[in-house]
Amino acid sequence: MLLAFFMVFAACTAQEPKVQAVHGQVRKMAITGEIAKGYRDNGYIIRGQVPAMICTILNPDPKILDEFVKTEKIVHLEVRIVSGDNVEI
Repeated sequence: MLLAFFMVFAACTAQEPKVQAVHGQVRKMAITGEIAKGYRDNGYIIRGQVPAMICTILNPDPKILDEFVKTEKIVHLEVRIVSGDNVEI
C-alpha cells in the first residue's frame, strides 16, 4: 500500500505544467484570434482561436486596436502573460 502511494506521488510530481512560472522570468504565449471590445468596460479582449480562450488586454492602445475591432481580422499576437487570462501586447 505504501509503495503504491509513493509510485502515484512520484508520477504526479514528475509531470511538468505546460506553462512554467519561473520567478523573475517573463512568460510569453502566441495567440491567433480576433481583437474585440470588452464586455463590461471600454477595454479590449482577444477572442483566441489558437489556443481557444478569451484574454483581457491590460495595456490597450485604442488608436491601434480600434482598427482591428472594426475590420474583425484574425491576427497573430505574441503576448506576455501577466496573470491568469490577463495579457499585455
